[in-house]
Amino acid sequence: MKGVVVKRILLTLMIVLIPLGFVGTTATDAEAGLGLGVHYLNTLGDIKDHPDFDSSNWGLLAAYSFGPGLINFEVDVEWIPDYAAGKNMVEPSAYVFVGSFIYGGVGIGIGHINGDWQSDPFYALRAGVKLAFLDIFASYRFQKWSDVSADSDDLNSITFGAMFKF
Repeated sequence: MKGVVVKRILLTLMIVLIPLGFVGTTATDAEAGLGLGVHYLNTLGDIKDHPDFDSSNWGLLAAYSFGPGLINFEVDVEWIPDYAAGKNMVEPSAYVFVGSFIYGGVGIGIGHINGDWQSDPFYALRAGVKLAFLDIFASYRFQKWSDVSADSDDLNSITFGAMFKF
């Protein structure tokens, strides 16, 4: 089981790092920045009816963004208090975006809850608007969570967030 999680983490790193080689920029050519913000999650999948699961939750988000202009990359870490049955979750993720003022992209991430990594990563579609130092976005996450004992393992969710970027 842990071997599968390690493979998924390595796959996530490859998805983020391989495109950097194709962009052809150095760290000095690329724009980079940090971000801090809040993230609201609303689970739409059938698991929202599970008694130990709160279908509506929020998290604190930290991000590092970098890229040469129209193609940007972002690495996030999110802390979600009281995610399931009173347990906190830490969720690293990585995104690739196209656009500057209005942008869209795809991402992948995985949660760490109760001392273990989730067995399944989430995949996300995200779109947003950058207004000076403020980044406002919405995303749709596709996720299964086979670790939970419920009638359904569907954790698909819609999320909304706002970050101040420095």
